[in-house]
Amino acid sequence: MQNQQENEVITHLRQALSHLDEALHSTIQSLRTDPASKNAMGSLWEEFLGTFFGRVRTVGKQNKINLLNLISFSRLKKF
Repeated sequence: MQNQQENEVITHLRQALSHLDEALHSTIQSLRTDPASKNAMGSLWEEFLGTFFGRVRTVGKQNKINLLNLISFSRLKKF
C-alpha cells in the first residue's frame, strides 16, 4: 500500500512540475516581449508562492504534521 501512495504522490508532483515549467516558459516569453511586465509577473509569482506555502502550512496544521520539516532547505541551495 505504501508503494501505491508513494507512486500517487510522485505522479502528482511530476504533473505539478510540468505545469510549473510551462508557467516559467510563459513568464520568460512575456518578459522578453514586454520587459515592462516585470512587476506584474513578479506579483503573480509572489502570489502563487505565498499561496502554495500558505496551503502547505495550513494543511500541515490541520493534520498536525509540519510538512515543511520534511524538506532540507540547506540541501535545496545546492540546486
